Amino acid sequence: MTTEPTPRAATAPDDRAAPSPEDLLEPLALVVRGHHDDLTAVAARHGLSTSQARALIALNAPMPMSALAAHLVCDASNATGLVGRMETRGLVRRTPSPDDRRSKVAARTPEGTELARTIRAEMRAVHGALEALTAEERTALLPLLEKLGQQLYA
Repeated sequence: MTTEPTPRAATAPDDRAAPSPEDLLEPLALVVRGHHDDLTAVAARHGLSTSQARALIALNAPMPMSALAAHLVCDASNATGLVGRMETRGLVRRTPSPDDRRSKVAARTPEGTELARTIRAEMRAVHGALEALTAEERTALLPLLEKLGQQLYA
């Protein structure tokens, strides 16, 4: 006598157990690593380190050097070195802070703005992964990513 497996009842998505934060860590880490690897490869093609590319992208508005260092999670002297090398290439300029003349503010030059746009546009691995999502999935993902980012930096 053979017994056939009992068919499992179909469960609606709402019936599944919600993933725990631990369940989400590895998939999130994979996405972050993919973004980092893509940015690193594109930056290298343009003669920049990953940190320089991150700084260039972050400077979408003039930023005090201390704020840039905090954004990059590095020492102020490291941020100064990064910006100095990009300044030599004509990508960034430093000016005295209007609020505190002892401080400097970094800003992209037009060339730096164009390179930041180019770097983002050339991140094909990230773009490809996002394009593989349906319009509905991207629509659902955007507010979730925005909320996650707000929670991380609140």
